[in-house]
Amino acid sequence: MRSIYEQMPAFQEDACEIALFKAKWPDGFRCPRCEGTAYYHITSRRNRLYECRVCHHQTSLTAGTIMEGTRTPLVKWFSALYLMQKGISAKLLAEIIQVTYKTAWLINHKLRHAIQVWDESKPLKGELRLYGDFYARPAMSGVFDPPDQRDQPAVVGASIDPESGEVAEVKIKRVPHAQFRRRLYDVESYGTFLWRHVTDVQSEIQSIEIVRQSDSEGVTELGLIWRGVIGWLARTFGGIGPKHLQAYLDEFCYRINAGTSAFATLLNLCGITRTVTLRGLVNKRRAVRSVRWTGKTSFRQQKVS
Repeated sequence: MRSIYEQMPAFQEDACEIALFKAKWPDGFRCPRCEGTAYYHITSRRNRLYECRVCHHQTSLTAGTIMEGTRTPLVKWFSALYLMQKGISAKLLAEIIQVTYKTAWLINHKLRHAIQVWDESKPLKGELRLYGDFYARPAMSGVFDPPDQRDQPAVVGASIDPESGEVAEVKIKRVPHAQFRRRLYDVESYGTFLWRHVTDVQSEIQSIEIVRQSDSEGVTELGLIWRGVIGWLARTFGGIGPKHLQAYLDEFCYRINAGTSAFATLLNLCGITRTVTLRGLVNKRRAVRSVRWTGKTSFRQQKVS
C-alpha cells in the first residue's frame, strides 16, 4: 500500500485558485467593503486581484483567509493541507514541499489555528464520557524540569452517539494543574473542561460519565484515543512541549472528527478563517475563545466505569 506522501496529488496553481475561491466565497464573489457580487479580474500583477464593479475596492484571493500575506505558492499550501490528514512534522514538510523550516512550521501552525477556531465553535453535548490523564515527554523530562514541564494534565472528552454507542465527536484539552491533582475520578476535577468545552444549554446534557483507560473488557474507546495521540506525538515529533501542545491535540482530534472529509473541511476552514501572525503564534498562551458551560453538578449520571 502506498503511503499518503506517495498518494499526494500533483496540485496545479490554477486549480488551487479555483478551489480557494470556492472556499472563500461558496456563494460567489462578495466584496468585503460593499457586499457587491460583480467583479473584474486584474491579472497584470503577480497576485490575481478582484475589483468590485460597484465600489472598485480591490481584494486578493488570500485576503481574509488563513493564507493572507503568504508568499508561498498555493500548490505548496495545498500539499500541506493534504498532508495534514496524516500529521506531519515541519522538518519533513519542508523537505517535501521545498520550503524553509520556518515557512513549513508557520504553515502547519496556521492550519492548526484554523482547526482550533473550528473546534472551539463546536462544544460537546448529549451523552458525554470523560477520561483524564497526564501527558509527559519521557525522553526530555528530568528531575530539574519544573512540574508544569514534566507532566500536562489533559482530559479526553467525547459525545456519544445514542444509537451506536460509539464516539461521535472528541476533544482532548489541557486543564490546570491546580484543579487536576491526580483526582482522576472526581467529577470536580473536570470542572474547567466542562466550563470551556461543553454546551452551556443544560437541556442538551443528557449524562456525564467518567471512565478509566481500561475496564473488564479491555482498553476503553477513550483509552485507545489517548494512547493514539501519545503514540502519534512520540513517533512524529519526539514529544511536544507545553506551549503548543494544545494545538497538536486539537489537530489529532480534528482528524477523528472530520474523518474522510478532513481535506475538504480544512480547505473550507482556510477560506473563512482569518490569519494569525508568527508573533501571535510564538507569543500564544491559549488557543482561542472558550465556550462557557453554566451547568451545576446535578447530572443524570455521575459514575466511574
